[in-house]
Amino acid sequence: MSISGNDLWLKKLTSTICKLGRAGFEQTLFDLVNLAVKVDHCTVFINRHDGTTGHLFTQSHLDEETCAALASAYAGGYYVQDPNLAPLVSFKTPPENEQLTVLGHNDPSAYTSEYRNRFFRNTGLIDKVSSLLQTRQYNIYCSFYRLKRSGKFTDAEFAELSRLLPLLTNLIFKHSRLREFRDKPADPIVTRVPLSRSSALMAKVLNTQNEVFGRLTTRERDVCSRILQGYTSEAIALELDVAISTVHTYRKRAYAKLGISSQNELFSLCLEFMPVTA
Repeated sequence: MSISGNDLWLKKLTSTICKLGRAGFEQTLFDLVNLAVKVDHCTVFINRHDGTTGHLFTQSHLDEETCAALASAYAGGYYVQDPNLAPLVSFKTPPENEQLTVLGHNDPSAYTSEYRNRFFRNTGLIDKVSSLLQTRQYNIYCSFYRLKRSGKFTDAEFAELSRLLPLLTNLIFKHSRLREFRDKPADPIVTRVPLSRSSALMAKVLNTQNEVFGRLTTRERDVCSRILQGYTSEAIALELDVAISTVHTYRKRAYAKLGISSQNELFSLCLEFMPVTA
């Protein structure tokens, strides 16, 4: 019987969510996965649309020196030999919506001999399950490994990981967006980051001339920026010297153009377009 969904697992999930964008997230996520399926090594990379790859984090039972060397080697060029990234070859244009692909557990024989030696034979890693989250701006590539002492993933374990990967990968993605605020004071439970702490960054994101925010008029951006900073409709109306009904109209038009319906969705959309710390 799966442990994911029981009281212990849900408590750990709550702890993981509370650490989004903060120190300790990686270890808490690693513990969360291990409550459901034993995992010895976890790596997360960002594949940018310009063809470059960066390392976000590694959590592992391997020593730090080995982990650092593997991450550096992979981001430095070995990623082009990873057959799991084949979906990116046909990924000609960014998707309109996020797309998640779960990639099956792989025998090392699926890789080149050079790759096998570097990442499997020399480390003791013998199996790997991955997920690829494709967004308008980035691709987040998460991989979970087993060491020889733990044995390969069984079909049941792969099925369980596949069930959890959409949740885990999206948590990792949101964490990567929130890392811009990791040195800022944060509430014990993260429900919203006070974006007024970074008004310049917000203005830059909202003024980005892309297929999303480029649709907004200047007034719609003004309203969205103040919504993100926690302004009420009354406060926005006073600052912009317009009627409250006008604020509501700008907000409604902006949300329609962005394909969202709430402040939380606006926040999440802006996070997607913030630079990732790599």
